[in-house]
Amino acid sequence: MNFHDGSCAAGAASRGVVGVLWLAPLMLALSATLAGACTGHPRALGVTRTIAVDPAALQKVGTLQYVHTLPLRDHEVALTFDDGPSPATTGKVLDALAADCVNATFFVLGEKAAQAPGLVLRTAAQGHTIGTHTQTHPHLPNLGVAAAEAEIQSGIAAVAAALGPDRTPAPFFRAPYLEIPPVIEDYLRARDLMLWGIDVDSEDWRGDSPDKVMGRIFRGLAQQRKGIILMHDVQPRTAEMLPRLLKELKARGYRIVRVVPAMQAVGALSAH
Repeated sequence: MNFHDGSCAAGAASRGVVGVLWLAPLMLALSATLAGACTGHPRALGVTRTIAVDPAALQKVGTLQYVHTLPLRDHEVALTFDDGPSPATTGKVLDALAADCVNATFFVLGEKAAQAPGLVLRTAAQGHTIGTHTQTHPHLPNLGVAAAEAEIQSGIAAVAAALGPDRTPAPFFRAPYLEIPPVIEDYLRARDLMLWGIDVDSEDWRGDSPDKVMGRIFRGLAQQRKGIILMHDVQPRTAEMLPRLLKELKARGYRIVRVVPAMQAVGALSAH
């Protein structure tokens, strides 16, 4: 099934539960470490907690594509953005997130990272998780296996180059158009790359008004009550909508969860 015509669009498995539970003390400590990051913004939405996940244990998430999603509590959401960075819009998205002390996961295209490495660095420096999204945004089922693998690896390499020697991209991958053949799922699994789908689709690539995009998000949340929300930081209307969306999420009692890979969480703790 193709979930998008244009740009890319519960519970945890038993292994995933184990992979998250053994990290419980780490998650509590990391959340405590980050809790003071929003001082001086008493009305900000903020991040409620950080989930540190082991990609080898929690391999696929997102109930619109897969059986399971992140181990989220009721009314918890993980914000995600695809297809960037864009010099025209990503900075505005980052400004909106910073104003509300919110962190998200960005699935970055390799070719865009090579064109705007400073934006990739800025995104990481502001505490966001950097995943990857291939090099050029192809439809992976239309490629041969070797070409699909090359797209994935080239994307990772380009994002890593943009981040520089002191940072690495998270082992989080999202397929363009949310479609991926089983043989490439196996390829990701063999390399401990976590495959991300979604739970709530903003469909912001359609070019609708901010009101319509927000309406889709909250209709999806009304059904799911939690989940991974897909947006695109390359969409001008998304950048325009985001401050309103964050305020409305807070007004409706939703809480933001930051997601990091386990080993990066260990590094974050050791740095404090």
